[in-house]
Amino acid sequence: MKFEDLNPKENPEHYWDYLGYMEASAIEKNNDTIKPWDETAKKCMTLAILAPLLKGEKSSEESVKLAAAFLKRSMTDFRSIWLMLNWGYPYQAACVASSLYENSLVVNCIVDSDDLARTVMNAKNGDIPWGAQKLAKMAAEKDLMGKITDKPENSKEYEQAWKLCYRNYKWLCKIKHPTIQQLNDETNHSKVDDGRFAVIPLPDTRESGVGLKQMIMIIAVSRLFSAAKNFAMAIKCPDDDKDHIKFFSLTCEVFSELKDNISKSSIKDLPIQVYDYKI
Repeated sequence: MKFEDLNPKENPEHYWDYLGYMEASAIEKNNDTIKPWDETAKKCMTLAILAPLLKGEKSSEESVKLAAAFLKRSMTDFRSIWLMLNWGYPYQAACVASSLYENSLVVNCIVDSDDLARTVMNAKNGDIPWGAQKLAKMAAEKDLMGKITDKPENSKEYEQAWKLCYRNYKWLCKIKHPTIQQLNDETNHSKVDDGRFAVIPLPDTRESGVGLKQMIMIIAVSRLFSAAKNFAMAIKCPDDDKDHIKFFSLTCEVFSELKDNISKSSIKDLPIQVYDYKI
C-alpha cells in the first residue's frame, strides 16, 4: 500500500504500515542530530571486530575464547542501539544499552582470568554470578590495580571509578524500568492538540531529545571501547606486531573523538536523572 493511501485515523489497521514511513522520515531527521557520532561509532565497532583477530601468546586461552562470545553480544547490542536511535526509539536503545553495559563488563573482567572464566562457566543455571554493581567494582579494580582480587584496596580513586561506572547503569535502568520520569518525557512527545497524549508508538525526532540520544551514545561507545581494548591487551601481542600497532593507534583516535563529542554534547539537561545516587 502506498503512503498516500494510508489513513491511520480512520483505519487504525493502517498504522503498522504508516509507522514504516514515519521511521524512514525519522532516520533523516535523527541522522542530522547524531551524525557527529557516526564516525566514532564506526571506528569503535572496527576496534571490537579487530580485537579477536589479533595473534598473541594468550590467543588460545579459555578465558579469551569465552570473553569473545560476550564481546560478540556487545557488538550486536551496540549496532542495535545505533539503529534504534536513528529510527527514533531512544528509550528502547537505552534498554539495549543496559545489556551492552553488562556484557561488556563481563569481557573486561574475565578475558585474562581463567579462574573467573571458570566461575562463569560453572555458575548455577548458567547465569553470570555477579550483578551490575559487582561487575563495575571488579572492572574499576582491574583498571586501577591491574588485577581483580577478593578484597580490593578501598581508595578514593577506586570508589569514584566504580561509582561513576555504576551510575551510568543506574541511569539506563531509570529508562528501562517503569518510572514517572521516563513516562512524563515519552508522553510529552506524543501530545495532541487538546493536551492529551496519543496512545500509539511514535518515533522521537524532538530537538529536546538530542541530549538523551547523545548520553546513550557516550555510554555505548565507552563500554564497547573498553571491552575491545581489554580484550586486545589480554591477548598479549608483541609490541612490534603491525596489527597490534594498528589497533592501538585506532584506540587513540576513538578515545580522542569520544572526548571531543562529549565536550560538544547537550547532556547537561537530561529528562532522566539519577536522584538517589551520589558519587
